[in-house]
Parts: sequence; structure tokens; C-alpha cells
Amino acid sequence: MTHYKKYFTLSFDDGLQQDKEMIELMRKYGIKGTFNLNSGLFGQECYIKYIGRYGLGCVDKDGRKRGLWKYADADRIPVDEIKQVYEGMELATHGVHHPDLCALSLEEVHAELLQDKENLQQFTDIPVVGHAFPSGRTSEDVEKALRENGFLYARGIFSEKAKRNFAFPENPLHFNPTCWHIEKDIEKLVDRFIAAEPTDGDMIFYMWGHGYELDFRALKGLRSQYERIFDKIAVHNEIVKCTNAEAFLSQCYGPKSDEMQQR
Repeated sequence: MTHYKKYFTLSFDDGLQQDKEMIELMRKYGIKGTFNLNSGLFGQECYIKYIGRYGLGCVDKDGRKRGLWKYADADRIPVDEIKQVYEGMELATHGVHHPDLCALSLEEVHAELLQDKENLQQFTDIPVVGHAFPSGRTSEDVEKALRENGFLYARGIFSEKAKRNFAFPENPLHFNPTCWHIEKDIEKLVDRFIAAEPTDGDMIFYMWGHGYELDFRALKGLRSQYERIFDKIAVHNEIVKCTNAEAFLSQCYGPKSDEMQQR
């Protein structure tokens, strides 16, 4: 009998009001995950303009115009609700103001990562050790800064379509997820993960998205899809339902925190 394990984890960006609904559903099925917040944008109110399945930028509440664009609410959770809303979930950095780290000086990158990390640590007892790259962009200098500032993992946005063998990444400070939740046939991919036997090492199913995509007209079935996926995953006791950090800590990528291991 194999001693390897399978891990299921979720990652959501931007700290949006729709996270509340997602967290309620996650708790219903015993699912855990990670929420990547911009600590300088708490409470910001705006729309995301989109076409089909894809969001194409934020618009303030007075900037909505008629035309080809459709709009979904992209309001961020205010600072006085952060601790309560995300209780029991992992918080990770996403940049104080969602900057492209590759466009900053090395000094600015260090400051951006540390400030966001320190800001978020106020709202959680779980050490903040993860990062999600805005727009998925990174570099060797950014990776070095992450390492020097005590980060354990950092996620991009481009799905691992080529392999999707559910293997853990070789470099946790520069990796891409299994899938983005707007992609088609995700339930079939979940079924593959459930049926797969981890004979060559631990396996991970890592799905990411934004809360506002739950409100896109072209993705009106996304809520129901999540419920079906969670229902499938929940009954499999051999699958570890965990935060991003818990999954990566299991692989001994970095120094382990006793506090995190106990949760």
C-alpha cells in the first residue's frame, strides 16, 4: 500500500465580497484554502469589466459605461471585517496595491512584500508565508526577495495544462496551479485526480480564481460546479483538504513552523 498522499487546496485573489459566499460553501464541506489579499485596497469599491469568461480591468463605481463590456461587482472586504471573514483560512500576500513586482526596483520589491506580510499578519494567527503574483509575473530577483523575506511559496496564474499529473512543483517560489476555475471540463479533471493513485510521490490539486468570476454571466454555473466538486472531494478521507501553506509544508520545502503544523 502506498504511503503517499493527495492534497486538495484552493486559492482566491483580491479579497472580494464574493469570498464570503465561497468560504461558507467551503466550511459546509470541510474544504480549506488560501486568500491572497491587497492590504492597501481593503474596502475599495469597483466593478470588473469583462467579456465572456475573462475580466479585463477594474472600473470605479462612476466609470461604468454602456457598450460591449459587461460588469460584475468587485468590491473588496473592508478592514474591520477581514479577521472574522477569513477565520480558519490562510491569508497570503498579493501586493499592498496589487503592483507588478517585475516593474519595481529590488528595494521596492522587498518593501512591498514585507509591508503586505506585516499588514496581513495582524488579522491571523497563522504565519503569512505565501504570495500570489499579480498578473502572474515574476523574475529571479523577485524569487530571491521572496526567499530572503521568509516566504514558503508563490503562485502564478497559468495552468499546468501540459502535464497535469498533479505532481508538486520542484520550485515552490515560482509555480503555476493545476487549473483556473473558469476553465472547461474541470469536473473531469477532478475525477481524474480522485481516481489517480499517488505511486511516485505526493499529489496536489491546486485550483485558483477570483470571487467576481462567480458573477460573470458566462460562468453562471460556477457556484453549482463548486458544490459538486466539494461534494466529490469531501467523501474521500484519503484526500487532505488543506490551505496552500499546509500542502507545501508537507513537502519539507522550507523550515516548518510548529504552530502551522498543529492547526
